[in-house]
Amino acid sequence: MSIKRWLYLSHRWLGIALCLLFAMWFFTGVVMMYVAFPSLSEEERLAGLPAIDPHRVQASVGQLLDAVGAEVAIQSLRLTTVLGRPAYLLRTGDGAQHGLFADDGAPFADFDSDDALVAARHYHRAASGEDAAGAESLGLVEMDQWSLSSSLRPHRPLYHVALNDEADTRLYISSLTGEVVRDTSARERAWNWLGANLHWLYPLVLRRHGELWSQVVIVLSLLGLVSIATGAAVGLMRLRIRNPYRGRDITPYRGAMKLHHLLGLASLLFLTTFMLSGLLSMNPWNVFTSQQPFGTLLREYRGNPVADSAQAGGDPPELRQLLTQYPHTREVVWQWLAGEPYLILVEAPYQRRTVVPGQDDQLTLEQHAREQLGEIMAGATVTTATTLNHYDNYYYSHHQRWRPLPVLRVIFDDDEHSWFHIDLTTGELINRLTTKGRAQRWLYNGLHSLDFIALIQRRPLWDVVVIALSVLGFVFSVTSVQVAWRRLRPKARRRQR
Repeated sequence: MSIKRWLYLSHRWLGIALCLLFAMWFFTGVVMMYVAFPSLSEEERLAGLPAIDPHRVQASVGQLLDAVGAEVAIQSLRLTTVLGRPAYLLRTGDGAQHGLFADDGAPFADFDSDDALVAARHYHRAASGEDAAGAESLGLVEMDQWSLSSSLRPHRPLYHVALNDEADTRLYISSLTGEVVRDTSARERAWNWLGANLHWLYPLVLRRHGELWSQVVIVLSLLGLVSIATGAAVGLMRLRIRNPYRGRDITPYRGAMKLHHLLGLASLLFLTTFMLSGLLSMNPWNVFTSQQPFGTLLREYRGNPVADSAQAGGDPPELRQLLTQYPHTREVVWQWLAGEPYLILVEAPYQRRTVVPGQDDQLTLEQHAREQLGEIMAGATVTTATTLNHYDNYYYSHHQRWRPLPVLRVIFDDDEHSWFHIDLTTGELINRLTTKGRAQRWLYNGLHSLDFIALIQRRPLWDVVVIALSVLGFVFSVTSVQVAWRRLRPKARRRQR
C-alpha cells in the first residue's frame, strides 16, 4: 500500500471512529467553563464553620499529641469545629487521621450515620442560616460518581447525606473526622453529565480504575493526533490555489466534505494544540515529573515536625486569649518552618493572620523562609528573589483556584532551574516550578485552557476567545460526523441517492 493510500484510509477510518468524541470534547469544554466538577471550595468549607467559641476550648492539643506518640510525623494539625464542637484534627505522615474534642478532651470515636446527620445540619445552618430538618442519610459509600477525587482518599469511606432542600444538596461526610468534605447540588450533577464527566471520560465504572482510565485517555488522545496529522497531509495534498479545480474552487469536494476540508485547514493549528495539550494533561510517560518530588522538599522546609515538637501555642489559656482577641477566627492551623511551630488564624479564605509567639511575625517569617529555603537547596545559588504583589503568567488565580498575595519568588541556579513561591503572610511554601513545570504551564494550561494573563485578567475577553474557538472545533467535528454517516449508511440508500 502506498503512503498516499495509507494516509487516506487512516484519516477516513480514524475520523469515523473519533468524530463524535471530538464534537463531545469541544461542547463539554464550554460547559466546564461555567460548571466545574463538584468540590468543596475553601469558601464553602469555611462558610460551614462557625467562629470558634474561646470559652469552649478547655483541652490542650498536647493531649492529642501524647495519645498519638512523640515520634509520629505530623502532616497537618488544626483546631476547627466538628459536630458543632471545637476539635483538634491531626493527620500524621502515614495519612492516618486522629481527633480530639477541645471542649472535654474526649478522643474521636467511630462516627456513625447519626453523627453524619448532625454534621450536615450544623454545616447547613452555619452556611445558610437555615435548619436542615429534612436531612436523611443515604448510607456509607467508598466511592461514587461525585466522590472520585483522590483528595478524598484520607476520608474514605464517606457518609452520603441528602439535605432535601430546594437545591437538592448532597453532602459527603468523612467517616474519620466528621467533617463535610464535598457538596453537590442537582444543578451541578445535571450539568456535569454534559461537562466534566464526558470531557474527562469520568464514568465511575472506568474512573475507579485509575491506571486503566489514564491509559484510555492517553491512547484516545494519541489517535486523535494521528487523525489530525493525516487529515492535515491529505488536506494540503488536495488543496489547489494556483491551479483551481473548477473555476476558482481550491477544493475538489462539495457540500459537507468541502466544508470539512476548508474548516479542517483553517482550524488545523488550534485542533493540534487542543489535542496535544489534552494528552499532556495526563503527564504521559512522566514527561513533566521532577527529579526531586515537591513533597520531599516541603517536608525538609517544614523541618519534618513530630508530635512532641508541636506544643507551642497549644495551651488552652493562650488559645483562648488569641480567639478572644480575634473573635472571627474559624480555624487555627499549626505550621512549621525549620521545625519551629507557629499559628495561622483563619477568618475567611482571604483573611488570615500569622502568630509567632514572642517574635516580629512578618520579618521573622520572611527571613526564616529565605534561610530555610537556602538550606534545603544547598549547593545551589539564589539568582533572583522578587516580591509579587500581582499575578503574572507563572503565578495566577483562575478556574476557582485562589492563590494568596503577596508572595516571594525565589529562583535558584540548580540543575532544574527551580522557582519557589512563598506566602509572605504565613511563610508557607506554596509550590515549586522547574523547567519542566514551566513548560507544562504553557503546553497544558496555556494551550488547552488559554490561561494567558492578558486574557484571564480581561474577562469576558477570555470567555469570548475560548467559546469562539470551541464553536469552530465543534462545527468542524459536526462536519466529520456528517461525512462519517454518509460513509457508514446502508449501501442501498447510497445507491438510491
